Amino acid sequence: MHRRPRSLYVTRIERWVRDPYAIYALWVLGLEAMERPGASAEALARGNAVHAAIERLTLDWPDDLPDDCEAILHDHLLRELGARGFEDAAMAREAPLARNCARWLTDFERRRRARGIDILVEQQGTMTFDAPAGPFTVKAFADRIELASDGAAVMDFKTGAAPSAKQVKSGFAPQLTLTAAILADGGFERTNGPVTPDELTYVRVVGRKTAGEVITRASGAEAADLAQAALEGLKRRVARFDDPNTPYVSWAAPQFMGNQGGNYDHLARVWEWSVIGDGEDSE
Repeated sequence: MHRRPRSLYVTRIERWVRDPYAIYALWVLGLEAMERPGASAEALARGNAVHAAIERLTLDWPDDLPDDCEAILHDHLLRELGARGFEDAAMAREAPLARNCARWLTDFERRRRARGIDILVEQQGTMTFDAPAGPFTVKAFADRIELASDGAAVMDFKTGAAPSAKQVKSGFAPQLTLTAAILADGGFERTNGPVTPDELTYVRVVGRKTAGEVITRASGAEAADLAQAALEGLKRRVARFDDPNTPYVSWAAPQFMGNQGGNYDHLARVWEWSVIGDGEDSE
């Protein structure tokens, strides 16, 4: 009982919602997942490079952007990719994508800043609430918070696919909603108190034919309502799992697990049980 988690980042909570067994394996059994042999790290490295380039631009130019913003962003992207081990052959492929990303991001930044906002990047926030087994703390790293006079946008930058509206609103993708709940509770130090979330947005940056996309999953009062609903859902989940009789089942939401599944599926014997299940259903 004492090894059940008392603190999780919102990304871990998303995994908990979809695949509780993964949290059990990591937190209760203490099993760290190992990289699979031959697994490519390029996608993760590219995502980290994009995040770092945008963060650097925002920190260097928090207000008005320079006239050569596109060139600066392009240089930042190439530098960050190189720092993450992309060699000449890979860089030949990445350079045109970086150029498209820089062009799209420059337009994106100018449009967002025209609204008269204050931008916070890579901010950590926390919120603690009471639960049956003791206090529980939820934590988040917000890629970006845009503060306006009457609320704030909570944003996550992605180089892969963004969660669907159904996943966000049903609670199976709670990263933005729980981050917004922390914001509403005053859990981000630099906001100087509670701020009402009025926009939940993913920013997808890929550099291909469609170089980027702004995907708003909620705005206005709906954003605040979804944040509150996500927090209430988390409190119910923590209370349920504080009961030692509650099992950490595998693949609680298989429709959202993707083709690759999870890192602990072999321990949970997901494949064997799925085969047995198929056999029973066919009789």
